[in-house]
Amino acid sequence: MKINNIKYSTYNKNINNNHSDKFNFKRKPNFDNLTNILTKKNIAYATILTMIITEILKQFDVDIPEVFNQLDRFLIGLLLCINEKPQKLNKKIAFYKANTIEEAKKFAKEKLKIKNFAVNDLEYANWINEGLTNISNKFEGNVYFPQKIKLSEKKSSDAYGSYHLINDTVTIYKKEIEKTANELESILKNNKFEELTKYKLDNNYNNFYEKLKKAYNNPSSLSIFEKFSLVRSSKSVKNFLKNQQNKNTISLNNNSIISNNGNIYIDEFNTIYHEIGHCFDTKSNILITMMFERFLYQKKLKKLSLPKNHIRNTQEFVANIFAGLIQNKKYPLEITNLYKRLIKFKPLKLHD
Repeated sequence: MKINNIKYSTYNKNINNNHSDKFNFKRKPNFDNLTNILTKKNIAYATILTMIITEILKQFDVDIPEVFNQLDRFLIGLLLCINEKPQKLNKKIAFYKANTIEEAKKFAKEKLKIKNFAVNDLEYANWINEGLTNISNKFEGNVYFPQKIKLSEKKSSDAYGSYHLINDTVTIYKKEIEKTANELESILKNNKFEELTKYKLDNNYNNFYEKLKKAYNNPSSLSIFEKFSLVRSSKSVKNFLKNQQNKNTISLNNNSIISNNGNIYIDEFNTIYHEIGHCFDTKSNILITMMFERFLYQKKLKKLSLPKNHIRNTQEFVANIFAGLIQNKKYPLEITNLYKRLIKFKPLKLHD
């Protein structure tokens, strides 16, 4: 029976040197496999399975050992009290557009360590892979990525994407993205270029300006994700200006500015950044601590001058600021300080 693949390197080395009686007890134990098993997803599944088995055994009047009878409570406690370590990817990943779905799935699995890449549209697959690569490179490969990413054809009433802890899955809603992207024609028809670009509202203005100009001149040259981005950004600009029409607080600065008003200009990868922000936040946090802390900090959110979708709850606040920071946005200290208090993963550099 072959056992060559089992890695007991110190022990085998001693055998090869005829020193089998000397075992290196100072060698640090390797807990990598244990940390891979003790994930929130696996514990959640084990809890559910334990509850189901316990109920089945009760139906057949089986005498259940007390230890097993209490196992589900123990697992729930464990689920609430653990956090996960980040994955270690390459510090710098070179993204390239795949020419086939198989090639895109290989990139996701080998470069980004996504175990289940359930995306069968090449354009979306490349978009997701590029967004994930951007995040990984920002964090120098120390990431909390989900085990599964899927593209859904179902409609979602209030989201372009979602993250679910129980199955550790990010879902992207294709129909919602395309529905929004198709509004670009109406946006261009009903709004003047000069009106949408009159004020610089955060430091992603130049990118928005160039893509909007391209849209007015040659809209067919834009990708669906650029259209999606322009529609969301244009709506955000209009809403901001409407809310500020009676105030004199609009910045005319042509240099990089501090974004006091959330993410006004939204780039084409924002949905990916946002959902992965939820993934980072949930996986790195101890859930029971997270629940108590977030309840205490909820009141502070209401005092921030941010859009409603940013301050709906602390989870949305973290995901939105996370997405903004990936896009090199800058925020005032009251926002970044709260963000740093809430997160448990190592933050990006927040100020120059």
